[in-house]
Amino acid sequence: MRKRFAGQFDALAKRVGADYENRERFTPLRGHGKPLWEFKEHDHRLYCHRHPIRNYVQIVLFNGWVKDKKGPTDQEDREVEKAKRYYAEFLIEYPGGKIT
Repeated sequence: MRKRFAGQFDALAKRVGADYENRERFTPLRGHGKPLWEFKEHDHRLYCHRHPIRNYVQIVLFNGWVKDKKGPTDQEDREVEKAKRYYAEFLIEYPGGKIT
């Protein structure tokens, strides 16, 4: 899995930093998924919290899954809700959303 997302992580960490957003591969979730972000690599998904700090960005990964190629499913909603629960727990542990 690390190899699958290595290019995106590299772009985020080294080349583009806090301004990195790629509509196809790293984008904020819309609607009920806010404020989470999503890494996409074909049918694989990773949900995370994105916290920009000056010229770099801190990413906290919450969960991932493999999307069925048949189109939208209830599983996607369940996975987003799971990520939001992890995000809520994260905010309790780290108020402000930043790990120091």
